[in-house]
Amino acid sequence: MYGFGCQRAAAVAAATAAGLLLGPAPTSASATSGPIAVGTGDSRCTTAGSLCVFETEWFAGRTALYRDVDTDCVTAPFGILANINMTDRPVTFHKNADCTGSSTTEPAGNLHSWKSLGPMYSFRA
Repeated sequence: MYGFGCQRAAAVAAATAAGLLLGPAPTSASATSGPIAVGTGDSRCTTAGSLCVFETEWFAGRTALYRDVDTDCVTAPFGILANINMTDRPVTFHKNADCTGSSTTEPAGNLHSWKSLGPMYSFRA
C-alpha cells in the first residue's frame, strides 16, 4: 500500500511540475491556430491569412504566428509592439490580457509598430 501511494504522489508531482514548466495553455485565435513560435523573417508571416506579432517595434525578438484569427479574445504570449496583419479583416490589439483597456486597430494587409503606445497583451479580429 505504501509503495502505491508513493507512486501516485510521484505521478502527481511530475504532472504538476510539467504544468508549471509549460505554463497555462495559451488562448488560441481559433480551433486551428497558434501561437506558433517562428523566427524573425519567417516567410509564413507574409502569407495570406496569417497574423504575426513581434516583441519589439523593429519586427524582431520573440515572434508568434497565428492563422485563421477570429473574434475570440487571444492573450498574447508576450507584450506585442509590432504586427504583420495578412488576414482579411482588421485586428484590434488591447493593452490588457482580456481584450480591454486602450487599443489600436490595424487594417487587413498591413504592418505596423507602435512603440509610443507601449506593449499590447491581447487581440481579436
